[in-house]
Amino acid sequence: MAAALKAREMGVKKILLVDRLPEAGGILQQCIHNGFGLQKFKKDLTGPEYADIYIKKLKSTDIEILFHTMALEIAPDNRVILSNKTDGLIEVAAKAIILAMGCRERTRQQVSIPGTRPSGIFAAGVAQRLMNIEGFMPGKDVVIVGSGDIGMIMARRLTLEGAKVHAVTEILPYPGGLTRNVVQCLNDFDIPLHLNHNVINIYGKDRVSGVKVALIDKNGDPTDKTFELPCDTLLFWFGE
Repeated sequence: MAAALKAREMGVKKILLVDRLPEAGGILQQCIHNGFGLQKFKKDLTGPEYADIYIKKLKSTDIEILFHTMALEIAPDNRVILSNKTDGLIEVAAKAIILAMGCRERTRQQVSIPGTRPSGIFAAGVAQRLMNIEGFMPGKDVVIVGSGDIGMIMARRLTLEGAKVHAVTEILPYPGGLTRNVVQCLNDFDIPLHLNHNVINIYGKDRVSGVKVALIDKNGDPTDKTFELPCDTLLFWFGE
């Protein structure tokens, strides 16, 4: 949205904004915690409040937006092939294309944690959307791998909704997110943060039943100092 508005400000007449989601704002819509806008707007805003500022700016222009639309192909001559349920296949000729797709979280497979493949394993961002947008509770007994900001924010969010977060593990010797989130999301809710630790095995057949956590040595390898935690839900946050 910011790129589209800037392009209009610089004199671009025809602008098309394409989004696969049903609403504008992207990941901001599920980030219902505050802390946004402090630098840009000098206000302490939630993610939806921050997004709403840009949505209102877009609505004041004639910039066209296609929701529920996937970009399938970008040809060498800047033709973009799009698809949605209403229009089917759409071909758009562009002079310039801006990609503003953010990123995707790494999955359990990408970090190579052994064990069975039961239900109850989520990327933290997926769990965040399930709770804050879709209205589903991922689980009641939770372990979180990765102390990035979203990992810690989800520890607090799950606790506020009645879940028991047994621990947040971090393979590094320091937290991956802001000190503010360590204090407000973990310390204030007595959620243990295990630095230099990683989940090395996952237990459970139909549903996660627990994990094994190991102390990590200076070479990044697990030691024989391990302990087990019960859980029905395991979240991963490696997006930062």
